[in-house]
Amino acid sequence: MSWQDKVVIVTGAGSGIGRAVAHRFAKEGAHVVVVNRTAEKADRVAEEITGNGFSAIGIAADVSSEEDVRRVVAETIQRYKHIDVLVNSAAVCPQIRLTDMSLEAWNRVITNNLTSVFLFCREVIPHMLTAGGGAIVNISSVHALATLDGYSAYAASKGGIVALTRAIALDYAKQNIRVNTVLPGAIQTPMLESSVKNLETPREDIMREWDNAQPMGRIGQPDEIATVVLFAASPDNSFMTGATLVADGGMTVDL
Repeated sequence: MSWQDKVVIVTGAGSGIGRAVAHRFAKEGAHVVVVNRTAEKADRVAEEITGNGFSAIGIAADVSSEEDVRRVVAETIQRYKHIDVLVNSAAVCPQIRLTDMSLEAWNRVITNNLTSVFLFCREVIPHMLTAGGGAIVNISSVHALATLDGYSAYAASKGGIVALTRAIALDYAKQNIRVNTVLPGAIQTPMLESSVKNLETPREDIMREWDNAQPMGRIGQPDEIATVVLFAASPDNSFMTGATLVADGGMTVDL
């Protein structure tokens, strides 16, 4: 599949999985819109891509803001005239037990992780309908299937993404818009690193424990998830919609 001149929006693309996805689409010839909360990170990744001879622009946006989401989509249409692929990768992941969590903290997780998917899909789909179709890939997590202590809000948001993906896929299946979700396991990203930085155990020891806990003997890399995302989005994968693709190194099948 050639992505030459396709237009792809990637949220949360300032680092981690989103950054890897943006780089992969651009390398395959797509025009990539790098969306991140901070302009510095969005512009940095866009500059990395253009520095390698590919096409990208950075746009700073709060993905939980209806106004910001509309602005991102409007700027993309103004510049490129169409949108072929949307990848919702933005997320926050605080580790807080339910009874210790404020309503503000809960809402921050839900709006950034789940409401953002609703907002971007709602704004992008009309343009895809006009163009005759498109593909959406929502990044969930294995926390949608099995979770850990302190991740109630995160797990709820990621489970919501899986359910929302199925519903959107059903709504637009006849209009040639495919919507799938990818559930990564433990991936070497700044989000994973931040989850261990405040613990007393040395980071190296914790990361070694993470590796040893995986059936494959290691955690995953962002590029490995990017490969799954491109597969899910590809027109060559034309009969898959509403699917949940687990890429976790066997974590959730290890009893």
